[in-house]
Parts: sequence; C-alpha cells; structure tokens
Amino acid sequence: MTLKRELRYEPTPEIENIIGTNATDFELSKLFKRYINEYKESLPFLFERNQGKDFLVQHTKKLDSIISLMYKTVLRRLFGDYLPMRSSIPVAIVALGSYGREQLCVHSDIDLLIVYEDIEGYNVKLIIEKLFYLALDAGLKLGHRVHETSDLFPCSK
Repeated sequence: MTLKRELRYEPTPEIENIIGTNATDFELSKLFKRYINEYKESLPFLFERNQGKDFLVQHTKKLDSIISLMYKTVLRRLFGDYLPMRSSIPVAIVALGSYGREQLCVHSDIDLLIVYEDIEGYNVKLIIEKLFYLALDAGLKLGHRVHETSDLFPCSK
C-alpha cells in the first residue's frame, strides 16, 4: 500500500484571488473543503511518520492553522484593504476539550468558545457568523459556545 504524501498545498494565493475577484462565499468554502480533503488524504502518511500523542498534536496544530486561516480570510473579506490589526478586533477564539489539549482525534468535533465585545464599527456578529458558515460549509465539525464578555460571569454560574 502506498501512502499519500504529506500535504504541501498552500491555498493562500487562491484565497486572495477569490477575494480579489469578489467571488461568492460558496467558492471560498469549496476551496477550503478541497484543502481539508487533501489534508485528510495525507493523514495515513502523517500517522505513519508520527504515531501516538505526537500524531494527535500534529493533527490538532494543522486544524488550528486551517481555522486560523479561515478567520484571517473572513476578516480580509469583510474589511478589505482596511483591515485593522487583529489584536484590536474584539473577538477571542478559545480552543476547548481535546482540541484545546492538543489531543484532537481525526473524527472529533472541534470545540470552540468565542468571546466578543459588540463594539460599533467592527460588526463582530457578522465576523463570527461568516467564520461558522465557512467552517461548516468546508466540512469541519464544530462544537461551539458564543458569549459576549458581559455574559461570561452569569454563564459561568
């Protein structure tokens, strides 16, 4: 049995092309879905090279990089050339469960906590909505909780 080679595809140029030509969100999700499927096809090679906990850590880090790229893409699409520094956008995305412990199994849900502050001008709810739609349309299984900062203490009780 020949194992699929390690994933080397980088979708960033195609993402910029989609954004530049103002293509649909569907085109963007198809691109990410192809990228994720190619990554999944490379999993036997990754497992053969890194077994045990190291495999789980590598797998988690790769999915983390995909989610991070999705977030950057959503921001780039919504803000265009006027993209603020990411540290000024009032959104925090926190990894939970096995994803947060870097022990994410191949078929596990990716559990996220998103905390935001609804500051005028950032349209944070649209950012979160676009991120979820992109991830789900691309084939990621997300488990999530979304809270405004003022909700955190009441929700923790």
